[in-house]
Amino acid sequence: MSPNPSPNQLPVRPVRMSLRVGAGFLVIFGIVQAGLVFWHALPKIQSALAPQRPLPVATPQPLIAPTPSAAVEESTPRPAMPAPADEALMARVRKLVGESDAAFRVGEYELALGKIQEADAIFPDDPGVLLRMGRIYERRGDTANATGVYQSVLAIPDLPVDIRAKTQRTLAMMSIPEPAPEPAVTPAEEGADMRDEFGLQPGATLGMVDTRLSDGPGTSKSLRIAIKARPDKAIDPSLVAVHVFFYDKSAEGELLPTDSPVSTEWISPPVDWTQGDPELLNATYTAPPPDSGYAYGGYVVGVYYNSELQDTRADPGPLAREHPLPLYLVNKSQ
Repeated sequence: MSPNPSPNQLPVRPVRMSLRVGAGFLVIFGIVQAGLVFWHALPKIQSALAPQRPLPVATPQPLIAPTPSAAVEESTPRPAMPAPADEALMARVRKLVGESDAAFRVGEYELALGKIQEADAIFPDDPGVLLRMGRIYERRGDTANATGVYQSVLAIPDLPVDIRAKTQRTLAMMSIPEPAPEPAVTPAEEGADMRDEFGLQPGATLGMVDTRLSDGPGTSKSLRIAIKARPDKAIDPSLVAVHVFFYDKSAEGELLPTDSPVSTEWISPPVDWTQGDPELLNATYTAPPPDSGYAYGGYVVGVYYNSELQDTRADPGPLAREHPLPLYLVNKSQ
């Protein structure tokens, strides 16, 4: 029998059993750790074992998104760009226009017409060329061709407003097929019948460059007056006054101021003379009926600027001497 242990001595477990338990725990921990490492490394292993593929090449992107028109195939024909004007032809046209203008100024209308027609053949449908052509036809008395040319100008697309207005004024003056005989020009003072290159009285700011009388409905008559301003003068329309007087003739031949109302109307307003063209005034009056013993006898027209008489026209001429207009207006109601 073994001797009894001492009461102060601790019991001792068997060493072999403790070693076995500790070793078991270590094995289990190692297995768990190895499993975790394998789990995290599995994707890399699969990637390494998979066959290698070439990396995709990125397509360069434009810095600016193309417009829808850029989607048209290259095989689609593109419209040709307009060719620049031939400078040699343009120089030729300018030379012809200059030669035509020079011939027109000295009255060689056939030569002027030939030059401008040649320019029109090179550079057709140009308003400047056509307006010159119409002016030449007018001066030659060829109203039909002049009217046709001016109507062609008005038919040009996108015609500038000022050219359209100028052409319309010209056609308005040509709308009277039989112009009245050139009325007598009565000077306001001695020597004033001499007109300068602008058709105005020397020193005048405004003047009448044309007057045309035509018959209207019934016994009415219409007088169209073209009033031009001096090119270097700015006109204040509020200072312009036009006085038109019609006269009736009695059976005895006496000329008396008419009792019929006279109406006036500007054509193609605004009336400001800023375009350099004459402004047109239309004056209308009704002549006495045939059984009244009176008939149309004539007219006197005076143009005033800033209350000063600028120009006078009368038909027949003696009317202006028998019924003179004042050189100055005292007030606007005069």
